[in-house]
Amino acid sequence: MFFINYLYSYNLNIPTWLLCLFAVALSVLIASLGLVIFRKLFPNSLNKANNDCISLSIGTVGLFSSVLISLIVINVWGFYNDVNKKVNIETRIVEDFYHLTEAMPEPIKSKLVSNISQYIDVVINEEWPAMKASQEVSNKGRLILLETKNILLSYKTSDLILANTGQALYSKVSDLFDARRDRLIATKDRVPDVIWLVMFLSAFLTVAVCYLYTAESFSMHLISTGFITATLSASLFLIVIFGHPFQGNMGIKPTGFIEFRDQNLKPSIDKSMK
Repeated sequence: MFFINYLYSYNLNIPTWLLCLFAVALSVLIASLGLVIFRKLFPNSLNKANNDCISLSIGTVGLFSSVLISLIVINVWGFYNDVNKKVNIETRIVEDFYHLTEAMPEPIKSKLVSNISQYIDVVINEEWPAMKASQEVSNKGRLILLETKNILLSYKTSDLILANTGQALYSKVSDLFDARRDRLIATKDRVPDVIWLVMFLSAFLTVAVCYLYTAESFSMHLISTGFITATLSASLFLIVIFGHPFQGNMGIKPTGFIEFRDQNLKPSIDKSMK
């Protein structure tokens, strides 16, 4: 699963469903081979009289693994949804800022619209590809927002309505700073390695205890072990997906930014969606 996590995090353009099938199939294959090797190495060490004790161990270890993995799946699913909400909030702030600029006079209106257009293009064509590739995001978007703040700070008027509008625009830029920072921080949040290690060990122990069970039919033993392994690996794969909100085919995309730009601003070449 560490290998699958590596493949997914580095955005190798492999379809998610195919990667999931590969992860489950590989896990089942390894577990099945392990069972075959175990039975050959210890052909006479197992006894059906121990099945009651082993069943208790399977239940205990399996319960621990299922609860642990389920809690982490719920946690990373919540993280994925939170990141998606933050992206939507950033999109709404951009849209609100643009509509507020409609009330501003020239030439400041054109400057503000130009800046927000540049910011959207930077987000779509530079920041998003960098986030997908787990690379460092440039400072260009922040500099555009700083310039916008300076434009608004230097704007002076005796008109109360325009002054209030300028204050509202300044507040939106501050909100945009926060939304951008939250989005970039989310790209650095990962499931800690120690948690991956604990989950892997709990899953490994669950499968290992299954080896100790003695069944009348080896085929049924193999099938039941495969089912348990497939369930565990599929659950771990969910953690891989939701723990990388901007990578892979299920990664969050700048759809809101693109739709807003195409509907309200002059379309530009979208490099990130090619």
